[in-house]
Amino acid sequence: MARRIRVALVGAGGMANRYHYPSLASFPDVELAAICDLIPDKARQTAERFGIGRTYADYRQMLDEVDPEAVWVLMPPQHLYEPVTTALHQGRNVFIEKPLALTTMQARMLAYFAEERSVLTMVGFQRRHIPAVTDFRKRVEARGPIHGATVTFYKATKNLNTHSGFYDGAIDPLTSDGIHAVDNLRWLCGGEVVDVHSVVRRRYIPGPVPNEYNALITFSSGAVGVLQSSYVTGRRIFRVEFHGQNGTAFIDADRESAIVFDDGEPETRPSRDWGKDGGAPGTSSEHWLGFWHENRHFIDCIQEGRLPTSHFGDAVKSMELVERIARGGEDVVSSGAAAGR
Repeated sequence: MARRIRVALVGAGGMANRYHYPSLASFPDVELAAICDLIPDKARQTAERFGIGRTYADYRQMLDEVDPEAVWVLMPPQHLYEPVTTALHQGRNVFIEKPLALTTMQARMLAYFAEERSVLTMVGFQRRHIPAVTDFRKRVEARGPIHGATVTFYKATKNLNTHSGFYDGAIDPLTSDGIHAVDNLRWLCGGEVVDVHSVVRRRYIPGPVPNEYNALITFSSGAVGVLQSSYVTGRRIFRVEFHGQNGTAFIDADRESAIVFDDGEPETRPSRDWGKDGGAPGTSSEHWLGFWHENRHFIDCIQEGRLPTSHFGDAVKSMELVERIARGGEDVVSSGAAAGR
């Protein structure tokens, strides 16, 4: 019988309540000991929903009094650094949502603190855990390594009259959100980044922040990756395509996924069909989108004392690639790409 991991939670927002806390509350080897939020009613409502015994408005007090083995810090990126460093300095295992930090320097410091205290950490790049993706990746790689991948992350902009900075300009779209696609590309292609060619644009909107990112990336594994990320498209689409030896997989996690070998007929299924993989209940989007699986992965890593796939040190590399993509397009952005161009 696995021991119970004592967990404290920082943040009672929508993402936490919808995608992370339901799975944590369902794990028999997890004790949700306490939750902290600056808004007492949000902390209380979340505690009642998931049977959490104690609520706090001060995360430092919570950590001191509850003494958790692991902490989930689920907050906007501009508020992450202080609570995460506090937990790391205290020697606690830490899970956070993406991105790891506002800047690459902050990310490197967090990874340094984690290594210094020999704690386990994980950034919630849940696209690595989408069951359709992990299943198809195994099947394609059974013939040999992936040699090419394209990851597309598209969204529509509701208001074209405002800038595209996230959290009122605290962070740009690629670092805050598009990093999901950047990280997925790294994970699929393997190896280290060798070269980056990027085109960055600001389309239709005012302000200094770009909202369209395209990149061609070569990896030391020999694989070539293509990134497509835009915030002025028809709808939200997260799509993954990868190729191996006479094998190709296409995954739209919200809709259908297909795999095909040797010029045959594609095998196509709704992506939610994979929701029960790995022991998940499979009854909601947290299961077929990989949230259940990423939370389960971190708890298993704590139980077994092994490094999670997207630990802070690895997440730094995704931040660095984001920076290279953005830097490669600096001349395009600074030249004043006109709205609509």
